[in-house]
Amino acid sequence: MGQVADDPSLSTFAAPIHGRLTLSSVFQPILSPSHSRPVGYEGLIRAADARGRGIAPHELFASVPPGETRISLDRQCRRLHVDAFLRLGDARSWLFLNVDPYVAVEGRRYGSFFAGMLQAAAFPPHRVAVELVETPLADEERLSAAVDYYRELGCMIVIDDFGAGSSNFDRIWRLRPDIVKIDREMTRRVAVEPLARRMFTGIVALLHEAGALVCVEGIETESEALCATDANADLMQGYYFARPGIAAPDEHGCRGLFERLVATFHTDAASLRRRRDARLQPYFVALDDAMRGLAAGREYVAAVGPLLGLSCTQRCYLMSGDGAQIGENLEAERNLSARDPRLEPMRPTPGTSWQTKPYYRRAIEVMGAAQITRPYLSVTGPKLCVTLSVAFRAPNIGMRVLCADLDFQALAGEDLAFGALNPA
Repeated sequence: MGQVADDPSLSTFAAPIHGRLTLSSVFQPILSPSHSRPVGYEGLIRAADARGRGIAPHELFASVPPGETRISLDRQCRRLHVDAFLRLGDARSWLFLNVDPYVAVEGRRYGSFFAGMLQAAAFPPHRVAVELVETPLADEERLSAAVDYYRELGCMIVIDDFGAGSSNFDRIWRLRPDIVKIDREMTRRVAVEPLARRMFTGIVALLHEAGALVCVEGIETESEALCATDANADLMQGYYFARPGIAAPDEHGCRGLFERLVATFHTDAASLRRRRDARLQPYFVALDDAMRGLAAGREYVAAVGPLLGLSCTQRCYLMSGDGAQIGENLEAERNLSARDPRLEPMRPTPGTSWQTKPYYRRAIEVMGAAQITRPYLSVTGPKLCVTLSVAFRAPNIGMRVLCADLDFQALAGEDLAFGALNPA
């Protein structure tokens, strides 16, 4: 179908729509922040027609109909990447090879290829990361079988563009990838949207619990790199670190970049903690005063009055040692009109049990020490809140847990990262 040109980094392909194309490989580094260097390279195809006009990869593959022609093009690209990668001279990194799920499923109908190609190139399969590009496929069971083939060869399995289209948790659970790449649109949103920033750490943690390393791709700014660092990403990729090319980046430069990035991260994190602590201090002080008042026998409404009067406090409530609510919520006056009628079925009443909630469990683990949750929607809504809680013992009544919900958005203001760090 194609023939190798004089330059071994180039080949030609007779495309049915564009005519004869020249194909070449470039590589974008995939870096480990822990190692401060590339640990992998994604092979990217570059195509040009007879007039030298560049053809985007998605346009190239979209122009090729399913069947032998499409299989042949995909195989030629992979062979080209392996040959060019061997000349790159990196003897320890992974080579990430993009594979269209259609090709992964249908390729066996056109004879064996991949194992023989790697063997002929003397390239060990354990250094290949097979990257399944985000493409919907009707027969996901056959895709699972194809993935098992690559896994049995010894290759790493990579799910690309997680969070977009078909690359979701269902595909993670079914295919059990070794590496998951976060979609670049999610990367962009994390740096500019507070909700995405707060969710990102949890998404990365869930992928880690699924047994995968996490690569954040599409990083173009320092802010995006800092978000990936904060979320504990294992791998990073994007123009911020290096553009695709035909040579490996300078490792000394990589180390310097990560040293600056980590230093900025620590400085920003320390500054955020100071800002957060300063905003929360009046609430922790008032919570401690209320706890001491209640432990000394002071009447409940009077004890929590100063806490309830602070500008971001939405409500206070008290529970017994087993997590059951005692009495009704005490709502701040400013909050009464904001009650969401849609959540009325979930409104707490005396006896409602909170024993499974983090604000209860963490409080009883460390008696007398105030705790704070991550932001969440209270069942009394409609605003995001954080809950302060403290457990204490009082004569004649035993253990009690005092809680206060704070209006998270009023507390955070315009601080994008507020709430992204672990709770205090």
